[in-house]
Amino acid sequence: MARGWEGAVIKVLGGRDHVLTVTGRREIAPHFVRLSFEAPTLFSKVRPEPAAWLRFWIPDPDGGKREYQRAYTIAEADETAGTIEVDFVLHEPAGPASLWATKVEPGSQVAVVSLGSQPFKLADEVSGVMLVADAASVPAVNGILRTLPAGVDVELVLEQAHAEDEQIPLVGRPGLTVHRVPRQGTDSLVKAVSERIRPGWQFWAAGESGSLKAVRAVARGRAGATKENTYTQAYWIEGKAMGKRRDDNGS
Repeated sequence: MARGWEGAVIKVLGGRDHVLTVTGRREIAPHFVRLSFEAPTLFSKVRPEPAAWLRFWIPDPDGGKREYQRAYTIAEADETAGTIEVDFVLHEPAGPASLWATKVEPGSQVAVVSLGSQPFKLADEVSGVMLVADAASVPAVNGILRTLPAGVDVELVLEQAHAEDEQIPLVGRPGLTVHRVPRQGTDSLVKAVSERIRPGWQFWAAGESGSLKAVRAVARGRAGATKENTYTQAYWIEGKAMGKRRDDNGS
């Protein structure tokens, strides 16, 4: 398959393909689909740590030879069985990944690479964790919530693009407080974060690029902020199809 310069760089850096086979597909909320995969070789190289992600090589939805690299979080994993589940938000306009997740059927295969993922690590001596997310980063948030030790308080600020986003399942735990913020431009999220941010707490945020720009500045400027206890990552860009059309020669 044609992967262009992205594929060449990943190969040079030591990225190895693992072939996954789709075993199931279900809609767990509007605009939110979960795919199940057999992953027979993945766990020889990958640990499914909280918020860990894989680079998927998405096939051309028009049937061409081109593939598109998109990163997705491991939502759930069973290392003994060699299986994983991955959640896809069906964005509009739909890019190659959304189109593929909408139409893919059991038995289909897709290549993935583990390279550059940054799993969540609880920093030393924190009194709590603030998580900032939207539908695209809920799988990562759920992974974090499952693994945080007892006694760690969590404030989750969750931006919602659609009212139906409330149907996306969240992991419950003692000490978790959830604040849902309707997306109203790129300023609504940072306002909610600024009202709740706490000195001495670890900060983790992932979501839409425009919303996170101001959030990133607030997080880095809070009292006690360090590289070890502050993480922000844009997962998507509003109004932009995540993947441009390219010809079979990779141009």
